[in-house]
Amino acid sequence: MAGTSDRVLILGAGAAGLACGERLHQLGIPFTILEARDRIGGRALTDYALAPGLPLELGAQMVHGRRVITHRWAEELGLTTRTWPVSQRALFSVDRRLCRFPWLAFPGYPGFGFRAFYQGTRTLPEKLRAMPPPDRTLAAFLEEQAPLAGARRFVELLHAHVYAADPDEIGIRGPIEEERRAGEEFGYRNFRLNEGYSELFLRRSAAFKECIRTGIRVTQVRHSERGVRVETRRTGQVEPTVFEAPAAVVTFPLGVLKSEAVAFDPPLTQAKRDAIQRIAFGMGYALQLRLKGTDLRNRFGDFSLIWAGTATTFHRPGVGHAGVPEVMTAFTVGKEAAKRAEMSAPDRIAATLEELSTALPEQTRIGEVADHSEMLWPKDPLALGAYSFLPLDVGPVERERLAEPMGKVLFFAGEATNWRGESATIHGAIETGYRAAEEVRAALASEIGPPSPR
Repeated sequence: MAGTSDRVLILGAGAAGLACGERLHQLGIPFTILEARDRIGGRALTDYALAPGLPLELGAQMVHGRRVITHRWAEELGLTTRTWPVSQRALFSVDRRLCRFPWLAFPGYPGFGFRAFYQGTRTLPEKLRAMPPPDRTLAAFLEEQAPLAGARRFVELLHAHVYAADPDEIGIRGPIEEERRAGEEFGYRNFRLNEGYSELFLRRSAAFKECIRTGIRVTQVRHSERGVRVETRRTGQVEPTVFEAPAAVVTFPLGVLKSEAVAFDPPLTQAKRDAIQRIAFGMGYALQLRLKGTDLRNRFGDFSLIWAGTATTFHRPGVGHAGVPEVMTAFTVGKEAAKRAEMSAPDRIAATLEELSTALPEQTRIGEVADHSEMLWPKDPLALGAYSFLPLDVGPVERERLAEPMGKVLFFAGEATNWRGESATIHGAIETGYRAAEEVRAALASEIGPPSPR
């Protein structure tokens, strides 16, 4: 058994846990972060080895939005971002024909010309926002509307794939309500961190790195009005190590909460358990491929994205960079991501390349895979998926229930608890970490008075 003099235990060192720790550090409230992995960052992980000079993301891929807090974090640390020109340099595949946005497409082409673009960016989104009850899945909505092929591609990308969901899994009314609550208009600009998410988290946590303990897996959380007692284990450890504190902040991914891998004694409230089951957790599989002998850039220019309406979007993270290896990022979502996570590595790569091949014109030379790296988030026991989304007949109120503290002892953070329209993002997770820290501060102050600021 190991007692602590901390007033707060933070369970998890992902974006939410680190943001919570940063705010508590600023407030002068003693805390310890318990992290099961041997690293920090949670579902954000950067590969620096596959393509020297080009950090590659195996988890969170982008910074979503122009005004989100992630930009301030990066600027304060001397890190930089660059615009990720998905729209301007995207290639949409219809019947193996690659079409750019309409200012570069043939106006009369029925798959992705001006009509399809207008339908996908204006007509269908307006109908989504105005859709009356009852709720329906995105797939059912698109079947009703029977849009042009290019319009369907665009809507499926922005309203299902970005949530790591299939069109027949995600609802309409819940996500649209989240869109209304969001801080930026839907269809925001995207950016990439030039130095990678892993570097961002390492630098952000440097001031309190002695408060982070890695390789410690939480197995049980006992709580009462007097505080919390957290049982943990290290790999190969027989007897549990126990941490105690007046309060704890739970930041486990929704997939872990769904699995009940961590026991709560007494159990979480019924409303919170219902929310955990009702909110959906998307599947995501990230594969980075370093290619040789490819003619993709020569044939199609310096594109950023290929999308054929299948389970995978194909990105070129090196777009706009000179002198870096040719890399293709394949991000597979939904049921297909879960399926590929069960395959062998060679079979996963073969299936992904076959999917890419069917999106390209015949005789396109993809080239050979010189090397690769991957992250199987559905198989990762500390994530069990990618990020959360709202399925049929589920709204943001379920996120509010998941976020609600239990008394003055147990608090909750993480992207799935963001009910302000910023779920499934790093900045959304950061916001919940700050929110939980303020809830803890208020609770502790009401019990024994405010701490002395550092």
